[in-house]
Amino acid sequence: MRKLRALAFAIAVIPLAAAACGGKSKPPPPPEPEVVEKPKPKKPPPPPPVCVRAGSAMSLVGMLDATAEAVKFCVSDGEASNLCYGVDLAKQKYSVLDVPPAAQPPSLDPDPARVETTATEVKVCVGEECRTLKPKMPKGNQNPIDAVVNAAGTHVAVMMGNAEAGKGTVDLWDVAKGKKLVTIKYAKGDYKCGEARLLGTTLYVSASVCAGPAARGYLYTLKGKKLADVGGKEFGTYGTVPVQVADDVWAFLDENAATIALQDVATGKVAQTIDIGGVWGGGGATADAGAEGDGGEAADAAPAPAMGNPGESMLGRGAEGKLVVVTGSPAPGNVGVIDLASGALETTVTALTCAPEPDAGGDGGDEGGGDGEATDE
Repeated sequence: MRKLRALAFAIAVIPLAAAACGGKSKPPPPPEPEVVEKPKPKKPPPPPPVCVRAGSAMSLVGMLDATAEAVKFCVSDGEASNLCYGVDLAKQKYSVLDVPPAAQPPSLDPDPARVETTATEVKVCVGEECRTLKPKMPKGNQNPIDAVVNAAGTHVAVMMGNAEAGKGTVDLWDVAKGKKLVTIKYAKGDYKCGEARLLGTTLYVSASVCAGPAARGYLYTLKGKKLADVGGKEFGTYGTVPVQVADDVWAFLDENAATIALQDVATGKVAQTIDIGGVWGGGGATADAGAEGDGGEAADAAPAPAMGNPGESMLGRGAEGKLVVVTGSPAPGNVGVIDLASGALETTVTALTCAPEPDAGGDGGDEGGGDGEATDE
């Protein structure tokens, strides 16, 4: 009996002895690391909206190109600055362009003739084929001849005479025959200094007062007969370029960019006059010179100008059946889209004008400024 008890005791002691001789219990699991959420990075503020810089003397619009989606143009201050802009018509946003746009040609011809002149010759080229004309110039003339050619390359107009003395003339030439057709005297009263264009087979002369920004336009046949005044008796043509919208129909922007005249240059008849004074809108807000960023925040809109500075605005073709006008001073960069079917200014996009630069020291803001804001008429 004692032996059985001893055996039972021994069996019970064996596991304890084994544990005492090296067996270890598992340590508790380590605590899970505390998850600390990192703060989300702040989104950078949106860039300041773009403003259009106005020159102190002028804001002359040029290099205009337009589609149904966008309008591109450049603005020159007449000195050193020539900045170019794009306008997204759907988003009503302005941007600064790194490269000037390819200027839209006035005519609908995709490959118009070109003219090159020296002091004694006029060379007209259609594609690779060129012809040379030799107008009779004053003895000792050293300046390149002032000449223009129509898109088809069939006729050339050469400015001649003493314009400032009221004796300026235009010689019309037949290129294929190498022959002068007629000499036209265009001076009328104070409107003596001329600028010519050939619109198909019609001569257009914009005659200006030599010492000021005012001009009147006249249309002539190739035989020298006056067809009509451009746009009517009081329609100013200083510094503007007509735009072809159909075979014989051209659009003329008046010098103050308040009216467009659609005129048949073959008959001289004015088909339509369109009031676009609404393109000047509220005159555009001005960027605050004291705000940070490239143009600052918008100040209150300036009162609407009565009209634009003569010759600074520009007209072009947009989508099918549309014209586009971009304004110069005093509200440079406003864009108007005109529907030819209805004769209405259907959309305007108002630019923000950059604040004037300080006279000394500061940079006054770069091309930052304000959203264009579109309004549907």
